[in-house]
Amino acid sequence: MSAAEPWSQSGAPLTIREADAGELAGAVTAALAVGARYLTAAAADERAVGGGFRLDHVFRFPDRPGLDVLRVRLPADRPEYPSLTPVLPAVHWDEREAQDLFGITPLGHPDPRRLVLPDDWPAGLHPLRKDVPWNVHPPCAAEPGWAPRLAGGEGVVFMPVGPVHAGIIESGHFAFSLMGETILHLDVRLFQKHRGVEKILEGRPWADAGDAVERTCAACSASHQAAWCEAVEQLVDWELPARGVYLRTILLECERLYNHLNDIAAIPAGTGFAVAAMEGSVLKEQMLRLQGAAFGHRYLFGTIRPGGVVRDLPTDDIAELRRRLARLRVRLGRLAQRMLRHPGFVDRLQGAGVLSRRTALDLGAVGPSARASAVAQDLRVDRPYLAYRAFAPMVVTEQAGDVGARLRLRFREAEVSFELLDRLLHGLPPGPCRREAPGGAERAEGLGIGCNESPRGANVHYVQLRAGRIERYRIRTASFANWPLLMEAVPGNLIGDFPLINKSFELCYACCDR
Repeated sequence: MSAAEPWSQSGAPLTIREADAGELAGAVTAALAVGARYLTAAAADERAVGGGFRLDHVFRFPDRPGLDVLRVRLPADRPEYPSLTPVLPAVHWDEREAQDLFGITPLGHPDPRRLVLPDDWPAGLHPLRKDVPWNVHPPCAAEPGWAPRLAGGEGVVFMPVGPVHAGIIESGHFAFSLMGETILHLDVRLFQKHRGVEKILEGRPWADAGDAVERTCAACSASHQAAWCEAVEQLVDWELPARGVYLRTILLECERLYNHLNDIAAIPAGTGFAVAAMEGSVLKEQMLRLQGAAFGHRYLFGTIRPGGVVRDLPTDDIAELRRRLARLRVRLGRLAQRMLRHPGFVDRLQGAGVLSRRTALDLGAVGPSARASAVAQDLRVDRPYLAYRAFAPMVVTEQAGDVGARLRLRFREAEVSFELLDRLLHGLPPGPCRREAPGGAERAEGLGIGCNESPRGANVHYVQLRAGRIERYRIRTASFANWPLLMEAVPGNLIGDFPLINKSFELCYACCDR
């Protein structure tokens, strides 16, 4: 892509293939055998238009520019199918979520407990079905619908933590099975404050979705805006001006950088290394102030809309932004030396919270959590979008899969982001930063899928439009993909190391509470 060339999302077509429910597992197995990467699954209720229920599984094949959708239709009176979890473990939460919200049963699922619905939610009421109003307030059920899985045996102690925590942490229930101070098993119950964003979006014009979409998660606001825009721009063949492409990429890299700074500060806080934690927090705050001054919002809300970006960068602002980023880069380098050369601190991280490469691959780890376990996946390179087509970042990996590897990886990825931001700002092309919608866009129909590499990994938005209004919106965040991995990395560690391990994954509650 040249600096002055407009860029169209239509270069990434969707291929939809239909299969019978009984053929689904075989089709998925065949896709995995040739290197396909699972991205998301989305259920839909089509009874109002004469159908039943629909399940779409989205994959990226290594030799194809677009995405492949494997579609299964299920009858309205019996929405069930053989579970994919035995052949594709990464889909296990997606299947449980569809069971809760649509009543679609994955037969033979190894853990059919509730995932999203509250414990006292009445059985048989599935809130994403079209005949259930968005503001339903059902009476509480007599029996709870969820119980933690615990390890058994003599001397095993159950320790619940949450869902209400001290400080400002969001709600999550952690059920530990302990032998002494050693964690034998962890069961996590999230979705404590589910907001129903996907239900709220149904029926809205696509142009009115931005405010809700960007609030899926404040820490990944720009990533969510960009994925929503990509999905819409696919559907209407909306060309972006080159300057808008660069600026959107700059926003995404700024977001990645401040999230890495946040976790670089959080990990030493988990060990009592207060000096490093405070220095890291100062750097994060400086990055947030930089974003507020340059883009109008510290957390980048309201910065990306279909057709480009909302706010341009004047020439003087570009020069100042490069200077401030350069100073921040130097300070982060000094902090890296202070932290990674501290023998007591480094010793505390080694061997803590190990996520093996095999487990990361089996459960579909994404982002830094995957790359720290030697899984070299990054959508910026594997499926280039925006200015990453011309400025492909180096994919950084670590081998150990422990807390230390996840920290080192973030230092290295931050350095890559600094370098990439400087190149993007230096080469920022002239012209408009946003282009108006093409004719007929307000009546757009069809399926669009936007995906990008958020600070935590693959972020996928599935958007179905009918006559310009949202028929189905499904968001699969990187935290949704990675929370089950935390449960695999914790057993065998001391309970006192759990906050440290948890911080090293840098997972978000709000991304599940969407």
